[in-house]
Amino acid sequence: MNKAGWEIPGLRQQRTLNEETYVAILAAICEGTVAPETRVNQDELAQKLGVSRQPVAQALSLLRAQGFLRDTGRRGLIVAPIEREFFQAAYEIRSGLDPLAAELAAQRASKSQIGTIREALEAGLDIIDSASVKDLIEADMRFHMCIYEASGNPLIVQTMELYWNHLRRAMAPVLRQQEERKIVWQQHRSIFRTIESANVALARSAALEHVQGASERVLARMERPLPESIPQQPESLRSA
Repeated sequence: MNKAGWEIPGLRQQRTLNEETYVAILAAICEGTVAPETRVNQDELAQKLGVSRQPVAQALSLLRAQGFLRDTGRRGLIVAPIEREFFQAAYEIRSGLDPLAAELAAQRASKSQIGTIREALEAGLDIIDSASVKDLIEADMRFHMCIYEASGNPLIVQTMELYWNHLRRAMAPVLRQQEERKIVWQQHRSIFRTIESANVALARSAALEHVQGASERVLARMERPLPESIPQQPESLRSA
């Protein structure tokens, strides 16, 4: 009996046009290029991104389902407002999953994964004083995603990848403060050391302390008016 092998070409690690469109609009929302409650103009978005309406429509549908956009009825889609209750709920999820991820990483992380977390930590420490808020947020996200991946639990990775994109929207006011940057990365160093030493109990407690502190800092700033340095955006999305 002839057992023919699977003749399937290797996957190409390139984004499709639909994926590129989604990523561009998501970045504009998460990085604050467009203000909360900005109205979405699908035709203008397609023109600015240089694509047809189809990939834009698909991206907007997914972003709406993920909570980045909101349907207001007659006014159509708008960028979701930054609401304290939503971000409080997001940090409650983090307070459960981050300690679990750190605990599992302390148990399961390979030498290679420990090295990857270390590299993410050192990269963040190197830019505390000089980097833009955008770069610091990306470094923060990378550090935590390395821990989620080292946990060996793909559901933690998938869940937190989504919620970190939401959290990016609320972190900027905190990371504009030099002292806050130092606190964040000192805590990152502590988390890494507990994982590197395979201390499960300390890894869990260090991660929980970090999330609770982050929640307090972010939510406290949501009770204050936005800094005047944040420009108001026109009633349309701009490309990332």
